[in-house]
Amino acid sequence: MDTFKSKPVATRGYSPTYLQEVAKNVKDKVTEFESERKCTLKKEFTVDLLLFIFDRAGSWFSESLKKFKMKNDPQMFLENKRDQYSNIFRSFCRGSSSAVVLGELICEKLKVSTVEAVYNKTAIDLAGEMRCSFPAFSGNRLNLEKHVLKSLAEKEKFDGFMNYIQHPRKHVESFIKEEVKKYIFTEHKDKTLNIQKKNVQDIKELVIRALFTATEKVKVQRGDTDMWLKEFSSLLKDKMTFDTICSQNFSDISDFELLKKEVEKGLVSIVTETSSFSLEKMKEFRLQPDRILIYQLCRCCWVQCPFCRAVCTNTLENHDGDHSVPFHRATAVNGWHYEDTKELILDFCTTQVSSDRRFRPHHDSTQTLPFKLYRRAGSEFANWRITPDVSKLIYWKWFVCRFQRHLEEHFKLKFQGDGEIPIEWETYCKVDAINSLDEMYNL
Repeated sequence: MDTFKSKPVATRGYSPTYLQEVAKNVKDKVTEFESERKCTLKKEFTVDLLLFIFDRAGSWFSESLKKFKMKNDPQMFLENKRDQYSNIFRSFCRGSSSAVVLGELICEKLKVSTVEAVYNKTAIDLAGEMRCSFPAFSGNRLNLEKHVLKSLAEKEKFDGFMNYIQHPRKHVESFIKEEVKKYIFTEHKDKTLNIQKKNVQDIKELVIRALFTATEKVKVQRGDTDMWLKEFSSLLKDKMTFDTICSQNFSDISDFELLKKEVEKGLVSIVTETSSFSLEKMKEFRLQPDRILIYQLCRCCWVQCPFCRAVCTNTLENHDGDHSVPFHRATAVNGWHYEDTKELILDFCTTQVSSDRRFRPHHDSTQTLPFKLYRRAGSEFANWRITPDVSKLIYWKWFVCRFQRHLEEHFKLKFQGDGEIPIEWETYCKVDAINSLDEMYNL
């Protein structure tokens, strides 16, 4: 669904290419799955999967397209303005002055834009707050990975580990969403509400200043309604949206103090109502804390080591030079096993590339290559720099021991023979594993 939601349907309208892009993305994911699991899925499966995804996205596309039409289709625009114009007509019929009617119209527009401005600013503030004070988001890429791995160890769910190993970016994004949700709605709810209330007051003060400045300018320069509206809108534009109001029907206004007081009166109820809205309403707006943090933290390299699936730690998405990672893993976590056996390989990548052993780059390769010459195994291997050293986190040794049976069942292989788990590895507990992650952050 995130792929669909990234499309600007609400602002630019619908394009058939959106579905084509999503279809290609799904097909690529299916191909990637087939390659990882060394299997071939029927074409019917891909078709059914596409139909399922398109069905789920149908309501979102419809709602987004409706928003686009409301802003761009003349008939829908007029229908949407029916109540607004009706209220103006009734006000004039009651004998209200043009200043009172314009004040009511301004307040109607302010009500919508105030709520949007408050929640967008709250989302930005919360993301900034978490980048500063929340440990998982306040450091570098390795620090984030450390907290993701710590979370996995604490939960001790094999499916969670495999999701991270096979789909690291997807897992990290889910981790960010989960932590943001806990932070906002559970652990720091009071702080979040205080941030929201502060933003309501800030918007209130902004509008009051704009009202005062616009009114004083018109008085000094003997301006008209058009000047007042342009000045008022200009003073708000950096902090909130405010749709243009045609001044033609209000050209007879001369008492701008009355106009100012009418807007101030309406602003009181707007502030009261906005202050009472729940945090859940934030989900209705474009800016959300988790999306901001995902954008900030996940725009980096996600290429995985072809041997152990460790993720390149370069902070640039399309960086120059080789991929690298300070700590690799036991290749068993990626299902590597000795040729013509069912024995999983416990050695880490850093050990493999300094050995005299050979490997098949792909399951259907007809020739083997020395691990020392792994760069010659194709593009998947050529851009990786794997340094022969002894950097082996206790974390992955604990993981192999803790989930030995799960790994064996998952890969249909065994930790036996040359792949038998050393007794030393079995002495490590979860606390040892989590503590070893500090090595990553102290680099």
